[in-house]
Amino acid sequence: MNAIISATFKEALRKKILLFVGIITFIYLILLGLFLSFSFKEFRAHNVNTILVFKNISLFISVLGFYFSSMLITFLTIMTSVGTVSSEIESGAIHAIITKPIKRSHYVLGKYLGLSILVITYSCFLFASIIAISYFIGMPLISTLGIIPVLKGLLFFIFEPLVILSLSIFGSTIFKTMTNGIFVFAIYILGLIGGMMEQIGSLINSDALMKWGIFLSLISPSDVIYREMISAIFSNVGFDFPLLGAAPQAHMTPSAWMNVYIAVYMVGLLFLAVKKFSRKDIS
Repeated sequence: MNAIISATFKEALRKKILLFVGIITFIYLILLGLFLSFSFKEFRAHNVNTILVFKNISLFISVLGFYFSSMLITFLTIMTSVGTVSSEIESGAIHAIITKPIKRSHYVLGKYLGLSILVITYSCFLFASIIAISYFIGMPLISTLGIIPVLKGLLFFIFEPLVILSLSIFGSTIFKTMTNGIFVFAIYILGLIGGMMEQIGSLINSDALMKWGIFLSLISPSDVIYREMISAIFSNVGFDFPLLGAAPQAHMTPSAWMNVYIAVYMVGLLFLAVKKFSRKDIS
C-alpha cells in the first residue's frame, strides 16, 4: 500500500491544477491581508469599544478567511481526486497496477491516503496563513482565544476536505471522471444550501425549513463541519448575528451526535468504495 500512497501523492503534485490553486491561494491571501488590515484600522479609529472591534474583525476572519479558504480546499480536493480511480480505468493503466500483488482494497485506501497527505498539508498551510495574517494586523487569535480552541478549529478545518475526499473516491469507483466531478460538486453545493436553509429557518422560526436543511446536511455535511470549526475557534466571542452560510449563532452549533454521524459517513463511503471496486469488472 505504501507504493500506492507514494505514487498517488507524487502524481497529485504533478497536476497543473495544483499550480493554479497555488497562484489563486497566493492572490487570495494578499487580498485577505489587505482587507483585514484596512478594516481593523477603520474599526479601531471609529469604535472605542474594543470588544466590538474584536467581534467585527472575528466575523470578517470567519467569513473571508475560513469560509472561502474551505472552498479553496474543497476545490483542490475535488479536482485532484475525481479521476483518481476512474481515469486509470479509462486509460487502461489500472491493468498494470492490479496485476501486481496488490489487493484492490489496498489500492483504494492507498489512493485515499496519498491524496489525504496533500489535502492535510495544504489545509494546515492555509489555516496557519490565516492565523499569521490575523497576528500581523494586530489581532493575535491564539493568545486571545487560546491555543486549544484554535487547534480544535484546525482539526475541523482538516476534517471537512477529508470527508469530501471520501465522497470523491467513492464516486470515482462508480462514475466516469467528468460525471464524478459533477456528482461531487452537486453534493457539496447541497450541503451549502442545507446549512443556509437551517440558519434561515432558525431566524424565522420555520421548523419545515430547518428540517429540510438538516436533511440536506445529512446528505452533505460539509457546512456542518464548517460551523463546528467556527464554533470551536470563536466560542469565546459569542456571535449574536448570523451571516448566511458563515458565522453561526450559538444555538446553531451542531451536536456531538452529528460529529459521530459525519465520522461514520466518511468511513462508510470508504468502505463502499472498497466494496464497489473489489467487485468492479475492469477488463
